Amino acid sequence: MTSYNPLRFFAALVVAGLALLAKALSFNGLYGQDAHEYLHLSRVFFDRLNGRSWQYAGPGASEFAAGYPLAGALLQFPGLEAATALQAISWLSAGWAVWLSDRCLRLLSPGARAASRRTFIAVGLVLAPYFVRAGLTVMSDALGLALTLAALVHGLAVLETRRFRSAGWAVFFAGLAVLTRFSLAALLAPLVAALLLYLWEHGRRASAGLVIAAGLLAVAPHFLLKTGAEQNALNHSLLQDWSVLNFFKATFTNASGTVQYVLPNIFYVFFPLMHPGFCLLLPALLMLAKRTDIHLHTKRVLLACLFGYLLLLGGLPHQNLRYLLPAYAILLLLFFPAWDRMYAYGLYFFKRLTWSIISFVVLVQIAGTVWILRPTLARNRLETGLAADLQPVLPTDAVLFTFDIDGALHTYRPDLTLKNLWAERYEDFPAGSYILFNAEKWSRQWAGQNPVLNWEFVNRTYRLEAVQTWPGGWVLYRIE
Repeated sequence: MTSYNPLRFFAALVVAGLALLAKALSFNGLYGQDAHEYLHLSRVFFDRLNGRSWQYAGPGASEFAAGYPLAGALLQFPGLEAATALQAISWLSAGWAVWLSDRCLRLLSPGARAASRRTFIAVGLVLAPYFVRAGLTVMSDALGLALTLAALVHGLAVLETRRFRSAGWAVFFAGLAVLTRFSLAALLAPLVAALLLYLWEHGRRASAGLVIAAGLLAVAPHFLLKTGAEQNALNHSLLQDWSVLNFFKATFTNASGTVQYVLPNIFYVFFPLMHPGFCLLLPALLMLAKRTDIHLHTKRVLLACLFGYLLLLGGLPHQNLRYLLPAYAILLLLFFPAWDRMYAYGLYFFKRLTWSIISFVVLVQIAGTVWILRPTLARNRLETGLAADLQPVLPTDAVLFTFDIDGALHTYRPDLTLKNLWAERYEDFPAGSYILFNAEKWSRQWAGQNPVLNWEFVNRTYRLEAVQTWPGGWVLYRIE
């Protein structure tokens, strides 16, 4: 009799586990400006799909792809609240990504044992700290990863098994991935090019045209829904400052202020291979890898996808480890033969040692997840705490000038009139209005830019009365 194997339901277990973890942490997935902007856009799209007009074009609106908030809007139709719908999209996307990873591995390594594949996915993907974070937060990372893997599954099916009908699905999912995160265009462009060339070489030129149409259809919602805002992804503030020289820099000054990192970008692009936010096993697997592991044409396409994506990220004046999650997923696909070699021979010759190593890595992954989640949860607690503390202090008709926290206040205190200190230079601060600012935190990063220039102006021109302070440097002032 075959023993019961709970890994058969791995994807469902991942979804349920993330939902239970979010409940246990009392975490609604919202943290930082981007998460609240996604929430706002999801509500806007839901209203538009219900026939109500909305011409919102707030700061940076063009920089948010429409895919993730649109998915959240669609999930609101069954009756889910917008924030819950968006977090549920992340849970479901994480589970879908797990299932798709297994499908990719079956295509690339059809002779590998199921136990090897599933243990690898459990240790390498499910327990990767940044994967857990993506599955919990109201961000587009998990959905973008799942759609990327969906495109790869269908694309690999074409290149490995000549399943030509899958080409349309591959490019359609690639379009949806770009609709979700613009940067994924650099990762998926080599795959799409390989598929179109493959169809052309096999005399399926009409199919190539239909495949292109499928990709265009997938990205069309961005242009249909985002009226009143810049619709060209090439206008993204980070992309405007892309440069090869950024590979050798660790300090950047741009629309995000001045930020200094520990290492230059040329080391940042190697983080998926060696950073504890992903998986510590990969450096060891690199030593076990063989040149023949990438002899397949499909593996070379994956390498081209990885190179194109890291080339884009390395030239951006920014470092954010969650952007590296799709690159890490491709590394897992490429390193699986090395893992399978270790798993098979290790369990045969050194069973106790192999399981000891795997257990140690699991413990490190769990510790890494706690470490990665701490600042995210702290930001969420700050936002909800500030909004609650302001409730008895600010009247409902108050005008509040602030920065960085305004997205959260839009969500938790929609009754307030908020003025963003980053969006423009203000010359008039009405008496009786308020300003919420963190001079201790922002004076260096935003020196010479709107937030600090506005703060310096109001300090020179008006008398400020401190009303309330919070740990970490946040102070609410009344403008006299």
